Amino acid sequence: MLRYPLRLLIALIVFVTVACDPEENISEFNGEDENAPKITVKGFTTEIEVVTQITIEINDDSEIVSNRLIVNGEEILENSDKNFKFDINPFDYPVGENKFVFYSVDEDGNETKFENTTIIKKFLASIASPYLIGNGRVFISANSMSGELLTNVEVFKDFENVKLYAGDNFTEQPIIVTSYVLLGEDNGVFSEIKSIFNIEPGTNLIEYQKKSGTFTENTYNPTSPTEYFSIEVQDFEFENIANSLLGNYRNGWDTYAQVFTTEVVEELNGFKSNLFGNVSRSANVEDILLHTTNSTLNSSFDKIKLEDYRYLFINTSNEQSISFSQFLPPNDIGYIYLPDNVERYSLSVTGFKDESAMNQQNYSTMFSESPRNFNKNTVEIPLINEFGLIISKISFPVNAYTTMEASVVGEKTIEIPDWSGQKNGELITLNGDFDLFHLLTIKRLPVNNKTVRWEYFHKNENEVHLNIKSFEFPEVIKSLASASFFELESIKTPDIENVTFIGSSGNLDYEQLLFGNNGLIPRPYNAGPVDIFRLSTILNSSNGN
Repeated sequence: MLRYPLRLLIALIVFVTVACDPEENISEFNGEDENAPKITVKGFTTEIEVVTQITIEINDDSEIVSNRLIVNGEEILENSDKNFKFDINPFDYPVGENKFVFYSVDEDGNETKFENTTIIKKFLASIASPYLIGNGRVFISANSMSGELLTNVEVFKDFENVKLYAGDNFTEQPIIVTSYVLLGEDNGVFSEIKSIFNIEPGTNLIEYQKKSGTFTENTYNPTSPTEYFSIEVQDFEFENIANSLLGNYRNGWDTYAQVFTTEVVEELNGFKSNLFGNVSRSANVEDILLHTTNSTLNSSFDKIKLEDYRYLFINTSNEQSISFSQFLPPNDIGYIYLPDNVERYSLSVTGFKDESAMNQQNYSTMFSESPRNFNKNTVEIPLINEFGLIISKISFPVNAYTTMEASVVGEKTIEIPDWSGQKNGELITLNGDFDLFHLLTIKRLPVNNKTVRWEYFHKNENEVHLNIKSFEFPEVIKSLASASFFELESIKTPDIENVTFIGSSGNLDYEQLLFGNNGLIPRPYNAGPVDIFRLSTILNSSNGN
């Protein structure tokens, strides 16, 4: 019986006309006889860990050739094609060295033999690890959806790119990728576990992290040089306005500029504001938007009304002196319409010059507020002509058990999605049209008043068996927990009380919505002008527990 699947044989016959990648490895083989078939092979590499397409071309004067492909001593193909392609799926082969031998014989009996030995790896997923906190430790593991532990690795630097591999016993199926963040190696206490369910084997999660603005080993630069500058703004009539100036600009992952008020001085003709700024030396920073905001004011100042909003684009040269009279009012007013009976909300408005700037995450925060005792459903936001696109990130309580968050492009009417869920043991039943959901379990440690958080991210299924009780933790993690007088198995009790749904107005992948920048909710790079919604609500129990 063949150990290798029939789909390989089918692929050899069907994929005949697909174009070749000119950058693939190319090898040519000739037989001992100059009249023997000439074989050209493209695609083989020293190691294969993802599905790889192999192209074979045979050049011979004969109209018909006879071909055989033997893998690890087992014949899996016999045909008479001169040109064909097939895929090598690592999950169909044993881990380690695999020997591929191909024979082609022409009508006169002349034979050419091609041999290649390739190392097969069963690549599960890649992911950038979390930040290492102090003397803490971070581990990344992979489990099957039934909970079986497949592999576990410890990482030793911030945002390290980690690749996970399976052994020979693994059969191709979705997996769970989990990160463990420990507070300190001395006492073994750890703060959080994050599990991402339903990841297809071979998924490069690092690319999704990059596109969402999440730091990775290749994008994190903690030693990026910074330059500093100062600005003096004069001629304020009111002290609260003088205290309210703030500016920032971000260009991609870790290049930025920011400026903020450090001191307000009362003068004969009003008030003067001294501002301090810093900018990444490597950043291609455009002019910074400097504007009035309530976010810098303490409770002793009167809040600034929208009609007092002023802005000015400034450069980052040192020791500037500007009059507040140069600042401009917004070019127009935009509107966000909330559901009725919203009493409070938090809002942040971000401006992008155009859609290209949005996709590259080049933006300025242009407005923010968090009013209380809000008694209308219309939110007014300033509009500035220099920003062709704006994103409003807004959150508000729906009721005592539900919170709504939205990240919307342009002016919008926000509606509360009809999403709900209930649990019965480990069975989670969810209602509505969403992209993914998130669950959280929290356990308090018996020492130092600390907690352990276990988060679950899962794609949009309406009935899910989490298999939490059968989830296999790495032995090193269990040992570190026991050293802190905490039995990790106790966190497996199905005491989840809340569920968070995430959905979007665009056709985004599950993996795109898993990671996010420092915004309110994940907003992937290159996602385009889509709206993203998050609803956190109680998870009702159907069994009384």
